[in-house]
Amino acid sequence: MTILKAFKYRIYPTTKQDVLLNKTFGCVRVVWNHNVEVFNKFDKNQTEQLQPLTTTQLKQKHEWMSEVSAAALQQKEMDFKTFKKNYFSKSRKKKIGRPAFKNRDSNQSYRLPNQKFTTTFDLKKLER
Repeated sequence: MTILKAFKYRIYPTTKQDVLLNKTFGCVRVVWNHNVEVFNKFDKNQTEQLQPLTTTQLKQKHEWMSEVSAAALQQKEMDFKTFKKNYFSKSRKKKIGRPAFKNRDSNQSYRLPNQKFTTTFDLKKLER
């Protein structure tokens, strides 16, 4: 039996960090929405299917996407590939619906692989 452990932290970002977080949320949303758009344009009768752009290609298309962490964008791309795998899985007992576009008003989040960030704590601030 494997035990997984997760930690949730509340952060209070500075203005500069808040701007970077919002840029990252926006860029991750662009990657997801691009993949959803390509997924929804799939046509069984069409001989040549449209392939989604990679994060590198999207960054070349939109210069402003290079301001955020590439790891966050790549993680969202991997998340969509996992969604597609689950969507088309024959062994899945419960069918999942089509992917939805993300917008600014919904819950904003992104994931990073563990190796891509570190946290530092000031022990004096944690003590009571």
